Amino acid sequence: MDPQAVDESTLPAGDLRSVEGNFKALWESARRASEVIVGLRQERQALQALVARLERELQQIRSESIQLRKQTAEHLQEGGIDFAGGERDLLAAKVKELIAKLDAYL
Repeated sequence: MDPQAVDESTLPAGDLRSVEGNFKALWESARRASEVIVGLRQERQALQALVARLERELQQIRSESIQLRKQTAEHLQEGGIDFAGGERDLLAAKVKELIAKLDAYL
């Protein structure tokens, strides 16, 4: 016989109901805790995916920024930057876009 087992015949009916009630309450608490844990795991996975996506975007922006800096340095070494009107506007828009993205991450 299991020493931990409870002989139900020795418990009064009220105590048996109390034990069953306590067990049911404990079981329900464990079930709710399990649901919360599952939800938190799903949320963590979603957040990790978001972080990975944001890190990729940040790396891309950093690469673009480095490339633009190199191009600017090359143009300056060649004697200055001489853009046609449209090219200048495109470059200005690109720089503003990069600055906006960097500001959003910071």
